[in-house]
Formats: sequence, C-alpha cells, structure tokens
Amino acid sequence: MVWQVQMFVQNSLANGRMKPKHRKGVQMRIAFPSHAGIRRSRPLVMPIKWIPPDEPWVKLNTNGAFFEETSKAGGGRIVQDHAGKVLAAFATPLEAHSAFEAEHLVIHHGLVIASEFRLTIWVESDAAQTVRLLNGPDWGPAHLCRIMALLANHKCNFTIRASFIHREGNKPTYLAKMGLNGVDFQRMNGCSLPRHLKAMARLDEMGVPNLRIQEED
Repeated sequence: MVWQVQMFVQNSLANGRMKPKHRKGVQMRIAFPSHAGIRRSRPLVMPIKWIPPDEPWVKLNTNGAFFEETSKAGGGRIVQDHAGKVLAAFATPLEAHSAFEAEHLVIHHGLVIASEFRLTIWVESDAAQTVRLLNGPDWGPAHLCRIMALLANHKCNFTIRASFIHREGNKPTYLAKMGLNGVDFQRMNGCSLPRHLKAMARLDEMGVPNLRIQEED
C-alpha cells in the first residue's frame, strides 16, 4: 500500500498536479505492528454434484442412521435412472445396532428394490468405509458377516459398482431420518416424494450442484 502512495506522489509531482510545498513536512515510512495479527480461518466451499449413471445403469443412493440414546436405526434409499428420474424411494426402520451396520443393511434392502428396474446397479453412499467393503473382497467385522453374505449374494446376481459421495449430495440422508423416526416401511415414487426431496431430485436432473462448507484447517 505504501509503495502505491509513493507512486501517486511521484506521478503527481512529475505532471505538476502536486507542488513540493504540498508535501512539506510529510515523510513516507512503513509502520510495522508490534505483534502478529490473528489469522482467522475461512470457510472452504466445495460444489457437490450428483452424477447420473450411464444407460442402462440405475443409481441407488443410500443412507443409514443410528441413534444411540434410543438404540433406534433407520435407513433411506432412492433409485434414479440415467436421466435423474426417480424410479423409487424408501424410508424404513432397521434392526441394527450401529450406524455402520445400518449403512450395510440399507444397501441390502435397496439392492432388492433396485433389481426390479435393472440388474446393473451403481450404489452411492456417504459412508466411505462401507463403500470400500462393498468394492473389496473383505467382509469386515464379525458382526457384519450375515449382512456381508447377503451383499456377496447380490454381487453374484447383479453387476454392482459402488462410489462415495459427500453427505450434501446424498438425498437419502433425509429419508434415513424419516425411517429413524417412523414405525413402518414407506415406499414412494417421484410423485409422492416429500416436497424438499422432490425439489432436490429436480435440481439433480438440471445438473445443479449442492454446496459443502467446511472450516479451513
């Protein structure tokens, strides 16, 4: 900033707009602060975009939830085609003892429904460890063996791929909360979705991303 002021003064003197008497007694110097300023963290904004599957695949987005205080679990899943059209959506309570177990169980139920539309299914979840297990040969912890056996059977019968998506782009997060607080299995389609989910699905069809905001490390 100081050098900019100096350049302004020099240019003004050169073109005659400022006379030497105008800067009489004025000294140009830099004043350094006595202590380092506090650098405040700034939020980082990342666009999260839902990518439709290639035809003839369908995409199954899932989310499982577990509330320790009540030991209740719930899950939600939504099935969409290559154009982003919602083929089916579900919210249901689950018999699970952790969020990790709920994540795997909701994928199993989602694959059963998604297979009504295609046998090529792209699973998408915001649980990174669940995605790694689904893509790999391991079965994970012992308490997941029953569910992993069911998923292994699905992998034999269907063509399955799995990928991670941040929570901000995963619509079933809201359906999982409905399942957590509900008592019955609820099946929906594109017309009967809750209004805010219908709006999210429409934005997906239009290619509009969601925003993920996190504090800078």
